[in-house]
Amino acid sequence: MSKKVAVMVVDDSPICRQLISDALQKDPELEVVATCVNGEEAVRRVGEIKPSVITMDVDMPVMDGLQAVERIMAEWPTPILMLTADPRNQAPELTCKALEAGALALQVKPALDAGPDAWNLAREVKLLSSVKVIRHLRGISKKPAPRPAPAVSAAEDATAFLSSPIGLVAIASSTGGPQVIHKLFSELPGDFPAPIVVVQHINAAFADSLAGWLAASSKLKVRVAKDGDALVPGGVLIAPPNQHMRVHSRGRLAVATGEPREGHMPSATSLLESAAKVYGRRSVGLILTGMGSDGADGMLAIKQAGGKTIAQSQESCVVFGMPGSAIAKKAADLIVHGDELSQALLRLARGEHPTAKA
Repeated sequence: MSKKVAVMVVDDSPICRQLISDALQKDPELEVVATCVNGEEAVRRVGEIKPSVITMDVDMPVMDGLQAVERIMAEWPTPILMLTADPRNQAPELTCKALEAGALALQVKPALDAGPDAWNLAREVKLLSSVKVIRHLRGISKKPAPRPAPAVSAAEDATAFLSSPIGLVAIASSTGGPQVIHKLFSELPGDFPAPIVVVQHINAAFADSLAGWLAASSKLKVRVAKDGDALVPGGVLIAPPNQHMRVHSRGRLAVATGEPREGHMPSATSLLESAAKVYGRRSVGLILTGMGSDGADGMLAIKQAGGKTIAQSQESCVVFGMPGSAIAKKAADLIVHGDELSQALLRLARGEHPTAKA
């Protein structure tokens, strides 16, 4: 018999701890090996328990979930699923900063009277247990990592952008992706010469807070897309939850419900394929960390249309599934470390060729 997935449950509510534990232990492949009443206790016990996955409440006394994630990811890197009762009224940056600190995924708690079946945690926990997480030093040092020096001055960029060869950047992203996108957008200039469209697989309740978190640290204009939105340089449109987003005609987006594609709605492949069809050689496809293969066929479509394609490198991915699938299909022109994506896009925008090759 294979070894069970060991789970630590962290929540200050006795009722929530019991409901989470009951929901998880209904699955024969999971075992709750410890429960903790706050982040401080979790930090203290994680090295001894060494769980495969941690479910972490956000709002707790003594030490909240964000602080606990920072400490755990610095000292005992472990896949963490963040749980919150009310993401719309809670400070949006709190849950999103948990992703920045190293948490892998976010999920909303159902109503307490909904019973253990409503928690639906088992599948997510089992998926996260297979992820090989890396140490995040943010929990040790609060000093921000230095950014790479820009290759040219902003004035030179502005001149080069006037004749930029790229018309659209389409991004596919899943587990671990919000952190990479946050860094990328914080480093791109507000006059970036092409619109950017994004499919990010994330729990539907967090789409607006994700957009707000990204916008707060970027000079780009970031928001969730609506049907008919115009694609403008320096603007970022994120696919809304449970709807497909496609480039319908040059300069416009179509957003609508439909059937999931390979289990995904929104589908990154559908977005990238539409970018290839409309923008052709002026399209850029970027596929980031994530489970599965969504986006790989779309990357191939962009490459076949003469556009440029970039896959995040394996060593910088939380999960190499999506970029790995694109690389296996020979759909990636370039393989770039997550920390260097902004410079790769800026070079392409200036008509230069990044040096990292597939």
